[in-house]
Amino acid sequence: MIAMSYQYGEQFVSEVNDESNTITIGSFNKLGGQKNHLRSIHITDDPEKIFEQSPPSALDYAVILTALHKHGFRDVILTNHLNWNQSQGLETLGLGRQLGLFEHSAIAMPVTRVATAQPMPEVLQRSLISMSQVAGNYRQLPMVNHAPVTFAVESGKHTLAGFSEVESIPPTEGKIPLLAYWHDQGLIPSIDLVTLMIAHKVNPSDLRVKCNDHIRLGKRGPIIPIDQHGYTPIPESLISNEITVPLVADQLISPIEKNEYFDQFGQVPTMALIHAVGEKSSKTNTLSADRITNLISLSQHYPITATSASFSRLPWFASIILLIDVALLSFWFGELTRGKRHLAYSLAAFMIIPLLFVFLATLLYLSKHWLSLSAPLAAFITVWACHVFRRQAKHHH
Repeated sequence: MIAMSYQYGEQFVSEVNDESNTITIGSFNKLGGQKNHLRSIHITDDPEKIFEQSPPSALDYAVILTALHKHGFRDVILTNHLNWNQSQGLETLGLGRQLGLFEHSAIAMPVTRVATAQPMPEVLQRSLISMSQVAGNYRQLPMVNHAPVTFAVESGKHTLAGFSEVESIPPTEGKIPLLAYWHDQGLIPSIDLVTLMIAHKVNPSDLRVKCNDHIRLGKRGPIIPIDQHGYTPIPESLISNEITVPLVADQLISPIEKNEYFDQFGQVPTMALIHAVGEKSSKTNTLSADRITNLISLSQHYPITATSASFSRLPWFASIILLIDVALLSFWFGELTRGKRHLAYSLAAFMIIPLLFVFLATLLYLSKHWLSLSAPLAAFITVWACHVFRRQAKHHH
């Protein structure tokens, strides 16, 4: 890692595979970040009466999604309640079909904890983080077992769900929730984490969670710090200059040229974040206005992995040869006279560590292997100690 840092800059251990003894080392792309910016889509109270209802009905949402896809959006995040008193019919089927147009889609839903556990909704099961992907103590994460608001739209396998809030836990100022523990099932992500996953093209199975430390979004994704309760702090300096002007949903579906919306921003974003701002429509929101702002910024805040390389452990026979060489050298030192022996051991002690690091660096660059330094060093110190004690025993004798 020290040797590679001279070539690649700041380094970090990205993954250690205990089964194959493979270490993957990567570095951050400090300048790149995430380029697929979110564009906020506002739902107003529809003063022009363009929609069928206000707040929008399932059919209205289907029309909005059709317009977004037509304008070039490929991912969509819905932060509104999408359940209506009506039973499933053509409108909800139509909304599900339009969600299917997008490469990735996500919806937000509240979760809570009740006395009797309830089945996990299918759309939330698709976001489940298996416990095999989790390290550390997860018991301090919020525990939930019920989603009180059901999702009435059949959206297809590509749609994920994230929790908007844990109803039994008040919000924590200055922090954003990312994880909760669904009893006996696994971890579930918040809508904030699902948005980051979609922004970085990461599936739930690619996540690695180290509780009270970090969440890694795949091998090339960012590392997000978390505390013991699954919260991440809001960064002090968000990229506010990258937050573009929001679009209004009812204007978006009007017969207007696409370039009128996007030319001034230089590119067409691929991710749409839908939420309500009207007095009546805002009642359907699952996230506060501040959380929406932070969510848009966070999707662009964390840098991605720029370079990575994998290193396998040196084969056992090569490690044994190195160990024997160090042991023989140490025994040879022991046969020298007392003055020369101490000089040889002292010089070797000062030289063997840097020499082993040079050897390690050579392995890293030439053969993509690593070796454990503990065994050669332990052999050297042990032989030295044995010679010292043997000489003392002979002297006393």
